[in-house]
Amino acid sequence: MKTEFKQRRSLFMRNVLAFGVIFLMLGFIVNQVLYQSLYTNIDEELRSVSTNSNFIEQELTKGDPGSNNMPKFSEELKPHRDLKPPNTFQVQPVLWSKDGKIINQEALGNRYTDMANLTFDKQKLGQIEALHVEDSYDQKINFRSITKQVDSGDVAYIQFISNTNQLEESMKFFQQVLIGCMIVFWILSIVVSYYLAKLNMAPIMASWKRQQEFVENSSHELRTPLTIIQAKLEKLFTKPNHTILEESEDIALALNETRRLNQLTNDLLLLARSDSNELVVDRKLADVKEFLVKASEPYQEIAKSQHKEMKLSLGHLQTVSFDSKLITQLLIILLDNALKYTGEGDTITVFSETTAKHWLIEVRDTGIGLKTSNTDQLFTRFYREDGARQRKTGGYGLGLSIAKSIVDMHHGKISIKENQPKGTVFSITLPLD
Repeated sequence: MKTEFKQRRSLFMRNVLAFGVIFLMLGFIVNQVLYQSLYTNIDEELRSVSTNSNFIEQELTKGDPGSNNMPKFSEELKPHRDLKPPNTFQVQPVLWSKDGKIINQEALGNRYTDMANLTFDKQKLGQIEALHVEDSYDQKINFRSITKQVDSGDVAYIQFISNTNQLEESMKFFQQVLIGCMIVFWILSIVVSYYLAKLNMAPIMASWKRQQEFVENSSHELRTPLTIIQAKLEKLFTKPNHTILEESEDIALALNETRRLNQLTNDLLLLARSDSNELVVDRKLADVKEFLVKASEPYQEIAKSQHKEMKLSLGHLQTVSFDSKLITQLLIILLDNALKYTGEGDTITVFSETTAKHWLIEVRDTGIGLKTSNTDQLFTRFYREDGARQRKTGGYGLGLSIAKSIVDMHHGKISIKENQPKGTVFSITLPLD
């Protein structure tokens, strides 16, 4: 439980941090995009006005009606006369003398009180800059401006400014809304992160528990044959003068357990490779009828020796692409399982047919049938309906797990149902793609 809590807390904190970083980046990007879009039009209008010579000459005449001097511009700042007249509704020109005094006070009218503390930087001529000044009522006013140097009598510089207070207020309101929304959604993301951590940990913990059970069961199953082998070998040391013939029964039992142990380790290795996706399915086209006849032939002889009947019922079959080794192992598991749980006089039937999209294989028997209604448990590793019977027949409860892994690797489905009037049917459906 402590491990689960630590993992869940770690996953929760990562999710919260990830959501927080995402919201911060999103907020920053939205704020920057909006800021740029709001001021782009103003800056373009200011540049347009500052490069319109007709408009500048008109403003200079207004500022100094008695002057007949036309403005002279430096070559690099020379305005373009072919530009269309700008929209100057939001733009206010301010004329400056060489000593930094505003000349067109009368033309500014009431706006002059807003610009009483206005200054400009001679080092930033021709550049857009943001200005923040206080008017005569100590209220903060924000401007965007551009200044050009001219030579027209008393006028040395002309500055075009645009009031941005409304935009600044809009930006502040937007930023407050944005921050509020980010906080609200971040709180919601905390709740979502908690449930995501819980949901994500569920399969991880289930897998961890299955792995833990698998290791414990594997250890138990490995311990049993090892204990038998160790006991028989130790017994041989207690009778050093006995011949092999005299101890042949114990030696045979030890060898039998060794073979079972070898089979168990091979099964565990196959399951481990299947879980880690290391097992490669080698698909090749093969004749299904020929394959089934060859794979079931040895088990027909075994069934005959046990006074049981095994028969093939083959419908329409076509050439199919599959891994013959894995499907052979699948059939061996199902046929071996059918032989174990059928008695004398029972029948085992291997049915198969192909459709336009699927290959169907069924192994039917008239044996003892199922004792559990939850057939999914039968595919659980080391699961036994009857532990004593499984031990007697030499089973470890891995066969059906391996069968399901083989079917899964072929992207198929396997199911179990009762046979009528008695027995069991194992049904496998494999896609033909």
